[in-house]
Amino acid sequence: MSLPGITGSPAEPMSTNLTRLFAPLRRGKSLFGLLHYKPMPLATMLDHNLVHVRDLSLAEYGIFLLSGGLYFALLLRLHAVGSYRFRIRGSTARPAQMGRELFNSTRAFVIYNALQIVMRIAALAAGYILTFDVKLPLWEEALTFPLVILVHDAYFYWTHWVMHWPPLFRLFHWEHHRSRQPTVLTAHSFAVGESLVHGAFPILYAIFFPCTFATLIFFYVVMIVHDVAIHSGVELFPPLLVTDRHFGWWCGTTHHDIHHAIGRTNYALYFRFWDRLMKTEHPQFERVYAYVRSPENDGQAYRLLSRNERTMRPPSTGSAPIGSRLSDAAAGAALEPMA
Repeated sequence: MSLPGITGSPAEPMSTNLTRLFAPLRRGKSLFGLLHYKPMPLATMLDHNLVHVRDLSLAEYGIFLLSGGLYFALLLRLHAVGSYRFRIRGSTARPAQMGRELFNSTRAFVIYNALQIVMRIAALAAGYILTFDVKLPLWEEALTFPLVILVHDAYFYWTHWVMHWPPLFRLFHWEHHRSRQPTVLTAHSFAVGESLVHGAFPILYAIFFPCTFATLIFFYVVMIVHDVAIHSGVELFPPLLVTDRHFGWWCGTTHHDIHHAIGRTNYALYFRFWDRLMKTEHPQFERVYAYVRSPENDGQAYRLLSRNERTMRPPSTGSAPIGSRLSDAAAGAALEPMA
């Protein structure tokens, strides 16, 4: 039995029910901009998309390995010369941890791109394809570059916040937090569920926001390199971008490393805006950051925090944030800070 608009040699029309469902949402022949009503056989769509998705997945994985290799080489160099400057921790992760993370990360990149195909098939079931044929004005295309990062920052904060809710934490996010001491390979070391959450973002963004092919390429490069950087254990983000009174909105590496050490604070990805707004930023973050960047850094930055500070619940107004408290099992297994 074939689905309308998906199988069959000629393009078949949408079913009556789907036409009735989507007709009010269509703007001429498009739905939300990049989804265009163009029923076609499934084989035709896959023939056009599988090659592009394959090439994109190889490029993503290559950027991940290259940027990870550069950051890891820097960490090893600092370790070899006995320097703790810019290093958040005094030791490096064990090979067994990094082997597990490499497997999880490889699986995550496969899931990201497999999900793209599944979501495109689902759209085709309603007669729609995702296409970049429509050209945006140059000024609008330029605005899509910062917009995709801002939207992803909000998407990450709130999905991350929810995944720290105890009923969801073990299923979605615990695998990522098994890495007490994050490495460059921790960046995409996710369980299957969390990989699906992150993999859905590019398609959702392309459907609901102005987007071009260049926008997505820009997003993938920035996202992957930034993810590697904030898990690297090396703080290269300058104070001007992190703690400056006027321009200090970037999270940096220390911000996210504290999240791995404590688990109850610092949920943001790129910018400190959401943590500040929701009062989920660790109050001693800037103190730890300054120590990591200072010549006095001895690789023991977390000794600046008392045990109570290391395990504190983030301040809240009224009720505590949904992700402010992990289950005891999760906290004990994965989130205890290094001594």
